[in-house]
Parts: sequence; structure tokens; C-alpha cells
Amino acid sequence: MVVMNRNLDDVDRKILRELQTDGRASFRDISSRVGVSTPTVSARVQAMTDMGLIKGYSTVLDADMLGQVSVILTIDVRPSDAETVYAKLVEEEMVRQLFVLSDSSLLLVVSYYSQIKYKTFVESLSQIPEIRGIKTSTVLRAPKEIQRAALTDEAGLLIKCYYCGHIIHDEGVKLKIDGKYHYLCCNVCAKLYKEKYDRLKKSA
Repeated sequence: MVVMNRNLDDVDRKILRELQTDGRASFRDISSRVGVSTPTVSARVQAMTDMGLIKGYSTVLDADMLGQVSVILTIDVRPSDAETVYAKLVEEEMVRQLFVLSDSSLLLVVSYYSQIKYKTFVESLSQIPEIRGIKTSTVLRAPKEIQRAALTDEAGLLIKCYYCGHIIHDEGVKLKIDGKYHYLCCNVCAKLYKEKYDRLKKSA
């Protein structure tokens, strides 16, 4: 078990900025621009991927050029029903973004080609008893559309324990299992997580 470092340093931030600028950049190119070795870039990226900070790499497409119509839906639900409704919508293909707001309402960004499919989707929402109301607005244009994560100098890390799910506030523990780091809030969770991991691996 290794005590983990929960803070981003200048090297981490520089690497992340390079990746945000060009997700296709090689580790060698990033290392030359950041001023560290290629293995350092590789190790840092792997660590930030393991902890869930880097969620993946994707190509950003222009929805308007593809002929898609985008609609913002605000869905009114009771606070106790927010997670139930979220679970029913999160896998919908037309739902491109989904946010649970502080008032427990849900905000969806929906993109579609077929008006018929969109109408069918909206009708399916009316069949969900937990939904109390829906407000829709069509997106006319998107003057600014970038990643939600804004990387600034004060950016830190809020890592959830892989076992109990609580935010790691104090010094946590990281376990290296099968070549990948796993992040836990304390030695107790680390022990329980390792036992659970071994059980699942054995039964697989």
C-alpha cells in the first residue's frame, strides 16, 4: 500500500493542457513541450486515467454540419426520484449530456436527425410516472461549445474512494493491482477492496 498524492502539480497541469489541445499528441511530443521525459508523461497520464480524471479521448464533431437538431430539456422531478429518472435516461442514444441539478431537476442535451424518433422519445418521457413536467428549448446556434472541465492553476483533485465512494479528504491509499492503481480513503477500505477484488477475479 502506498500513500497517495492527491494534488495536481505543474507538470500534471501542463500535460493535461497539451492533451486538451490535442488528444492525438504522442507522449514523446508532449514530453518535449512540457520538458519532462516520455516515461514521466506516460506514468502521469496512466495515473490520472486510473483515478478517473482522464475519462478518455474522443473526436468532437459539429452537430450542425451533420444536420442534427439539438434540444435542451429541463425535467422536473421530486428530489427523491432524481436518481430513478436519471437511471432510465442515461443510456438513451439521443441524450448527449445529462446533468442532475441542485434543485433535483434534470437537464438533458438531446440531439436527433429524425423528428419521428424525437417525438417518440418525448412521448416515452410522459410514460415515466416520476416526471412531473418537461420544458423544452431548441438550440439555434452554439457560439461556444467546449469541454466542461476548465483546467486552471488552482485546480485540485476530488477523488472518490473505490470501495465506499466517499471523497478522499485526508491522505488516502493507492493500491497497485494488475498494473493499475486503485484509490482508497483508508487502510480499512483498502483491505476490504482488495479482498473483494480478489474474490471477483477468482470467480471470473
